[in-house]
Amino acid sequence: MSARTLRAALALALMMILGGSFVGDQVPRAEAACTISTSLRLGSGGGQVRCLQTTLNAQGYNSGPVDGSFGAMTYRAVVRYQAAKRLFVDGVVGRQTGTSLGVWGAAPSSGGATSGGGTSGGGAPGAATAGCSIASALRRGSSGAQVRCLQSRLTAVGYPVGPIDGAFGTMTHNGVVRYQRAKGLLADGIVGRVTGTSLGIWGTTASGGGAPAAPTSQCTPPSGVPAAARQVVVVNSSGSVADVDLLVYTGGRWTCPRMDMPGRVGRNGVRALANRRSGDGTTPGGTFPLASMTAPDGQTFQFFGNGVNPGVHGSWRQVKVGDCWGATPNTADYNRLVTRTAANCRTPDEFLANFQQAYSRAALIGANMGPNRSGDAPGEAPLAAAIFLHRHSYDAAGNSRATSGCVSLNNSNLIYVLQRLVPGQAYFVIR
Repeated sequence: MSARTLRAALALALMMILGGSFVGDQVPRAEAACTISTSLRLGSGGGQVRCLQTTLNAQGYNSGPVDGSFGAMTYRAVVRYQAAKRLFVDGVVGRQTGTSLGVWGAAPSSGGATSGGGTSGGGAPGAATAGCSIASALRRGSSGAQVRCLQSRLTAVGYPVGPIDGAFGTMTHNGVVRYQRAKGLLADGIVGRVTGTSLGIWGTTASGGGAPAAPTSQCTPPSGVPAAARQVVVVNSSGSVADVDLLVYTGGRWTCPRMDMPGRVGRNGVRALANRRSGDGTTPGGTFPLASMTAPDGQTFQFFGNGVNPGVHGSWRQVKVGDCWGATPNTADYNRLVTRTAANCRTPDEFLANFQQAYSRAALIGANMGPNRSGDAPGEAPLAAAIFLHRHSYDAAGNSRATSGCVSLNNSNLIYVLQRLVPGQAYFVIR
């Protein structure tokens, strides 16, 4: 038998096994029998990881045993798949990689298997099935219609939380933690985009129990973003971790060039700008522009760093010895770049040259900036100072750390984002 005949015979056998047909030399991918609805990465576990492993194996990317544990073999299989499909290679299965694999979306409402073994116990039905939706992170102390939506949904999928009373207390917290552990999510008791999407309730603001609210498209900027926006960095926090999306308006429509980037925010999460204070360990919540700062030497800039300019579209300031960011409340230098010696730039002020890694590259987030900033005069509330988009800091084990009140990304994602932000067009939505 010639080599060509052997290849044809093998292809025919494979087609019979798969029940498919050929187009050229390609075997079409069968419709996925399971779905995932949240980003998966090293350390994830549960039914959605089993779905991923099954799909990777079926498409020829050996992820090892289908055991629901996202370990080294699954990571390597994801990386091989991403490289082969010319996707961003980071080993994380988010919207783009999941869509390419054919497994991203809401779980089937009936019939086949779901990512968690059925709609009542582990799938991720869409928001319409849930009958309500939430649009902001919920945690202990939250209250209102969105909490009632969460409580109803948890109870419906087998995680009862007691009375559906709209008060996020201990029973609701415990129900959230049980659900997160069962689904292999970060078990922090906070319902942000990741947990909300898994529950099938993440979308536009709940109406209070009436008709279901339509989910917000991930490629549509959140409400409140100015019409002039052409790039939007959306930070969806859950505790001190976040999923970060980059939305870009191009060709007459909004696109999502990079989604579900693993980010970090303040160690105490996100708090609305008006309610936070310098030093409280939170990142300001709200909608903010890419900001500009004028240095004592006269340079006006939007980006800065101790490293190499990655090719930004605005003005880049290479950090100079003496660059000190004032962060002492109720002083004239609060939230301004000034010139001081290292000895005279003391905490909470930041001597930028001392942050070689975290401030290798950074963008200015316009929270409490400009001449009307609060906190630069006696008696004013010091709302925020030194709020940047910068590079992760890492602990001794190589894990990213929470920020003091900024937003951080890994180096490759940070560079990608910085290269696309344009002064006057770029905004940050932090929630």
